[in-house]
Amino acid sequence: MEDFNGGYAALAVVGFFFLGLQIWWISMTVRNGWNERALINQNQTEEIKKRLEKIFSK
Repeated sequence: MEDFNGGYAALAVVGFFFLGLQIWWISMTVRNGWNERALINQNQTEEIKKRLEKIFSK
């Protein structure tokens, strides 16, 4: 059996940490994109409601 090299273990730990950060970063980016789209849709809905209220209040 060969000797265990600590450098490979450290490299693996750094690799897993980096992979975890990448997954976290991508998930946060996707979530923020969804939230932004929801905000835009909500603002458009509010504008439409205001326009309709103006039209029907006359």
